[in-house]
Amino acid sequence: MQSSGLPTDDDLIVGSVSWPGLRSWATADPAGFNGGERDSYKVGALIKAGAVVTVAVPNSIKHKVGLKYGQSWAYEPAQSVTFHGCQDFDTAYVGGFYVVGHRCVPLDITERGKPPVRVTISFFAGRC
Repeated sequence: MQSSGLPTDDDLIVGSVSWPGLRSWATADPAGFNGGERDSYKVGALIKAGAVVTVAVPNSIKHKVGLKYGQSWAYEPAQSVTFHGCQDFDTAYVGGFYVVGHRCVPLDITERGKPPVRVTISFFAGRC
């Protein structure tokens, strides 16, 4: 899938990975993002062409937060996911996050050849 939209202030962009509109979730109604599944929230991840990016949640919250990308039907929350962008174009991944309650969630993001980055994103918890 090729990227066609321009980034907005609501997008979370860290290196070669982005989540459209994720920053706006701080003050959003969670019911609009869970597709009827309690604690599971849908948002696609976009990976730049040729990039390899790993996203992880810290051990301290792994029972309350997880990643739900690139799996079969069950979509069990994973503590980390490695995304591989197609060589010639940006790649979209369908999935989302498992988050118990409204909380600020730290994400550890690593990309080949770059230092790791920790970002904190609000899942319906206001400003973090």
